[in-house]
Formats: sequence, C-alpha cells, structure tokens
Amino acid sequence: MNTTYQSADFLDIIYQSHHNILLGRWLRPVTEAEARRGYDDLLAAAQPHRARYWLLDIRRRHRSAPATLAWLLGEYYDQLVHALGPPVCLVYFMAPGLREEFMQDGVVPEPASYAGQPFRMNQVITETDAVAWLLGEQKIR
Repeated sequence: MNTTYQSADFLDIIYQSHHNILLGRWLRPVTEAEARRGYDDLLAAAQPHRARYWLLDIRRRHRSAPATLAWLLGEYYDQLVHALGPPVCLVYFMAPGLREEFMQDGVVPEPASYAGQPFRMNQVITETDAVAWLLGEQKIR
C-alpha cells in the first residue's frame, strides 16, 4: 500500500509500505530554500513510519547548491539518524551525467565511504538499481 504525502509543487512524496521505502521525486529545479523545505517534508513523512530507507529521484533537479550540500553533509544526514534511528539508507537516483560529475569532482563523498556507518548513501542511474540497493540494505540489518 502506498501513502502519498502533501508537499510543495516541486516534490512528490510516497511511502511504499510493501518495500518500507520512502520515495521522494523532485519535479523541477529548486532554490536553496525549497531544497531545505523538501528535505524537511521528507523527514516529516518518514517519521510516522520510521522509514529509514529512502529513494530520492533527482533527475529533474539541478545538483544541490554548495550551501545546501554543506547542510546535508554537516547536519541533515545526522539529523535523520537521530530522528529515525540507524541505519538510515538513502539512495539518489540521478541522470548519468550528474553521476559522472560527482565521481569526477569529488565534492560529494563516494558511496563506499559510508559503508558500515549509521547513515549510508548510494548514487545510481536506474530506479531498479536504487530499489535493489535499498532492499539489500534492509537484509543486512
């Protein structure tokens, strides 16, 4: 059963109870303020379910602004673990070009750097790979 949450016009949020996955689909490029609001909305939707496995589709969104990225890495991901309990596993489903940028510029830590941590993150270019990774993480738990 899917539960849909109200959010802004730039983000669809659905909790998929059959997979225990929170799906956030960004629908357009966003400002820094909208990005923070969207991430806050995602956490609010996750809390009633203690949903710790997230799939974020960012194909229609630009890469995060430097200040937003610093907030995610420095505060938000830790906040998720505190609010939902470990492990929190978040996979970004993105366009191949963006994934390539991340691998080349090194601004976003590579997924392997999160192995064994209370917060785990991955980056993939297909939704099938995203779901498979989240389901695999659930089995590890």
